Amino acid sequence: MAKRLFLHVGMPKCATTSIQAFLAEHANDLAARGLHYAFAPGAQVPEQGNASHLANALITGDPRQGWALLDYFLRAEGDVILSSEYLFGVSRGSVAEDLIARIRHAGFDVSLICYFRRQDLWIESDYKQHVKSGANWRRGIVALLDERVEKQVLNYNAMLMNWSRFVGHDNVIAVPLRPEQGPDYAVRRFLEVLGVADMLPQGAAGRRHHNVSPPTGLIEPARYLKRAMLDRGVSMSLVQQEVDRFFDVAPRLVHVPKRRFLLTHIRRQRLLQNCETSNAALARNFLGGVPAFDMVPEHDDPSEIPLGAEAAGILAAYHVDGQSHLRRHSQILRGLSRLKRSVTGLRIRS
Repeated sequence: MAKRLFLHVGMPKCATTSIQAFLAEHANDLAARGLHYAFAPGAQVPEQGNASHLANALITGDPRQGWALLDYFLRAEGDVILSSEYLFGVSRGSVAEDLIARIRHAGFDVSLICYFRRQDLWIESDYKQHVKSGANWRRGIVALLDERVEKQVLNYNAMLMNWSRFVGHDNVIAVPLRPEQGPDYAVRRFLEVLGVADMLPQGAAGRRHHNVSPPTGLIEPARYLKRAMLDRGVSMSLVQQEVDRFFDVAPRLVHVPKRRFLLTHIRRQRLLQNCETSNAALARNFLGGVPAFDMVPEHDDPSEIPLGAEAAGILAAYHVDGQSHLRRHSQILRGLSRLKRSVTGLRIRS
């Protein structure tokens, strides 16, 4: 009987970190059941999967290193789990065919697992990651959306069809994520695919949250802050420190807007309309005809406020309230004003 290799390819921002954290934490329990989730020596990166270095080598054109890493994983006695959101991008290159061929030559059958979110929700998570991370991203969310559309990243059906050419259509497991699913759904579904669903029994505590995004209302001001610092030549490490400090301190200094989305309702509607055809193909080809998502975006009044003006006001308040000497000066002025009003009131009464 052939061994199995489970290739978890993301997508990014689709509970990948939560799944990988569970796999790493329970690696010994999985190994006891013949499922190997291991890291190559010196290749473990916090909050990244065991195949991150492998995927990066294949994407950046260093297959020699990639094949050496792959050989390490394929030495396992039993089934193997390889996980990295960067594998999501491998399907576009010819190297994907070589990857699957080498895995099969080593005696493994391949199952590919891919998670995805509705496109309007995914692009917002993707944008938040660009702003809060060390990525050199300075443009707004519409620019990122246009880039993702141009590169077909939001055409989930096309991406899975690419993979299916190499692993076989029946070996692709597509998992749509929806807001109404339970907090441990992504991990539970993964364990079901592995055949060890009992490792997370029904009624168990929900998964711990990983890679949690800051409040939506602080994302655009943080981008303005990040862009201004980068434009002035500040090093990325210092920029990252300041952005992290902003997300930590700002909620205590300013009123955080209650907006839930960065894109307006009409723009989210148009995006989903443009994705209707590919999502219908996704349902037809990989989900047994069942639609992946409810394609009606929720309306949220605070999210209709223009991002630019809102962000400028937050940054201004953050700057003023974040300067202790300005805050003390403001407190003194308010105190003098109250004293003046009290004195004036006494004079009027007398």
